[in-house]
Amino acid sequence: MFARIGKAILTLGAAAATAFALPASAQDDTAQVNTYSFTQDYEPSPAIWRLADEDTTIYMFGTIHVLPEGFRWRSPEFDAIVEEAETLVVETSDADSFSMLNAVHPKVNRLTTSSGSISASLSVANQQRWREFIETTGAPFTMVDQMPVLVALLSYALTPVEDGSSFEFGVETVLERAFAEAGKPVESIENFGHVYYQIVREPREPLIADLERQLTQWGGKDAAGLFDPSTDNPTGDEYWSMEHAWARGEVQDDFDLGFGQGAVGEAFHDILIVRRNREWAEWLEERLEQPGTILLAVGAGHFEGSDSVLRFLVDRGIPAERIH
Repeated sequence: MFARIGKAILTLGAAAATAFALPASAQDDTAQVNTYSFTQDYEPSPAIWRLADEDTTIYMFGTIHVLPEGFRWRSPEFDAIVEEAETLVVETSDADSFSMLNAVHPKVNRLTTSSGSISASLSVANQQRWREFIETTGAPFTMVDQMPVLVALLSYALTPVEDGSSFEFGVETVLERAFAEAGKPVESIENFGHVYYQIVREPREPLIADLERQLTQWGGKDAAGLFDPSTDNPTGDEYWSMEHAWARGEVQDDFDLGFGQGAVGEAFHDILIVRRNREWAEWLEERLEQPGTILLAVGAGHFEGSDSVLRFLVDRGIPAERIH
């Protein structure tokens, strides 16, 4: 379950991982193969939507940012769209990500310096639990303790697991490489530095109160149990169930980032889901005014749940058509 929470966050905000470097959990090669092997006895058919008017076509494709080598996700229909599209639009392109984050670092550093450590705001009992929680992730405690609350919690969600997944095999990396080789432009739908700054500047007091409550209830066995006490450790194809469902074209009615129903979960949902999907729907409506054919490839979670980008398009009177 811990890796599944991490993958969900990656599906919505992979660029946040560039803000800090965390060690991967170690595992011998034999155990890794046995634990994370997968099979695909189906032909991939991920979901595709289309927005169009008389001179503009926008194909929308939900992605997974990190995948294991050999995981199949392309369909003939999707490949035809890649050939047709004149421009690829992703959340934040590789070319833009570092400059966008670097631009907000001075403001981020000022906020971080002025807020003090997380542990200093916790009760004495939970100061030790907080240290134990961070240590289960393998991250340096002092570094994480000085982060803004939401960034620190992202550090646990984004702790790498040696399951064979890599950005190298993720959808955006593959598509950006293909469009670059074809001489076609790649654009960003948002400035992720702005999103990251929203994460950093979220009011601290309610987040600390929620963290205090979660630490009090935490069983202390592993990091995943902090927000979800019913965690398990799936293996094989069960471990890859989210990826398999996506590759089959399944779209869930609900989407949960895995941070509970308190202030932390509400903040992540608002910043990473609601605000972005609302802004993207506005961007899509404006982009329809420009002639041409584009492929929008963003995290699959943005097309799921009651606050999906599809819902905000409906609110604007321009519902998307699912074509695959």
